[in-house]
Amino acid sequence: SGDPAKCKKLAYWKPEDPKFWAEWGKRIAWKNLLISVPNLLLMFATWIMWSILVTTVQTANDASNGAAYPFADLGLDPDDSTGYKSSLFMLPSIAGLAGATLRVPNSFMVASTGGQVTNAMNSTLAILPMVGIALALASTDCPFWLLCILAPCCGFGGGAFASSMSGISFFFPKRDQGMALGLNAGIGNLGVSVTQLVLPVVCSSGIFGAESVGGKYVMNAGWFYAILLAMAAAPAWFLMNYMPNHGSPTGSLLANVVAYLRLEGLGFVGVICGTGLFVLSTPLVAGSPVLIILRIFVLAIIACLVTLASMWFLSSSEIKAKLRVQAEIFSDKHTWLMTWLYIMTFGSFIGYSSAFPKLIKDVFGYLPDGSENPNAPSVAAYAWMGACVGSLARPVGGWLSDKWTGATVTHWGTVIEVVATVAVGIFVRLAQASSTPEQYFYPF
Repeated sequence: SGDPAKCKKLAYWKPEDPKFWAEWGKRIAWKNLLISVPNLLLMFATWIMWSILVTTVQTANDASNGAAYPFADLGLDPDDSTGYKSSLFMLPSIAGLAGATLRVPNSFMVASTGGQVTNAMNSTLAILPMVGIALALASTDCPFWLLCILAPCCGFGGGAFASSMSGISFFFPKRDQGMALGLNAGIGNLGVSVTQLVLPVVCSSGIFGAESVGGKYVMNAGWFYAILLAMAAAPAWFLMNYMPNHGSPTGSLLANVVAYLRLEGLGFVGVICGTGLFVLSTPLVAGSPVLIILRIFVLAIIACLVTLASMWFLSSSEIKAKLRVQAEIFSDKHTWLMTWLYIMTFGSFIGYSSAFPKLIKDVFGYLPDGSENPNAPSVAAYAWMGACVGSLARPVGGWLSDKWTGATVTHWGTVIEVVATVAVGIFVRLAQASSTPEQYFYPF
């Protein structure tokens, strides 16, 4: 039938046909995978970048004795270092909540818009908060409320994982889907380590010509990723393809973009709701670890329910039909078991990766009296390691699961994770009470 990729919308697609796969399919599938991987990597990198931004802002504030990024709109006492640190923790939390919420509309995105537009639009729109970050953090008088708007806008990266994995799966025959999805997810997840390894360097030199704030160039992070996102989005716009049964029936690029904006806009209804409640509830849960943890679960559920309700009442009949079909999973007990399992596995990976840099800074960077620890470990030197180990463990976990079954690997992985989490909590408490907290860093 000839080349199926003469247009962005494939004319036909038969990956299970050996002749088709050898003649056309393999080349087209790998081309799309190779374009998808850097886009997903940058989505994760920009989603998690707040873990480095807040520690760099905090370092600049410490170095300038509170003159850099004082965030006067928070109304804190200049000597209230604890309140300042706690407030900064809000930003990666909000970004995480937004990314999780946007996974809901992204689950339906590929069928409605096509994988090409989904990848291209995610990376293109993610440029906007990057430019906002660059402009906002160029001023030492940047208001905190502006960062509370920019942080959830970085949620594009979290939502993109759902649509990226779905879009790539259709290109490959079943025998190769595991490998393709493993590469897409594994290398994509390395975006977390990339941001935690590269941004400290980027924010330490005036490579974009801006003046430093508190000895740091935090604004560089925005310009750095804006450039990389533009470079990744370009091949997605011009070279990627999508399935014959996806997107506009006529292959209209404009129709696909409009469909994307509609679905993503509905997702941001939930994001706005969740972010607003997070900020407003912060004074209510302050000082109570139980309420702080409970709030995350409650707000995640509220944000997702608001998003689903928005999609139900404001989306097309096609999306409503798919929601009706998918609603059947809620009556299956395995749905809830797998959800709980996913919170424990991927949830702990992305959550701990996001909190890790600031946790190092807050626990080991200060002494019990609040003064800076002169022997503190370098955040930049260690922050990236946890996420890197988790990302590289993906293919190893798959190999072990093939050998000993997924249930066995998950069981023992859970045991190790629980023991390690308890141990981390113990060492954090010991370090916080010690005049030499650095002695507990390596076991931590």
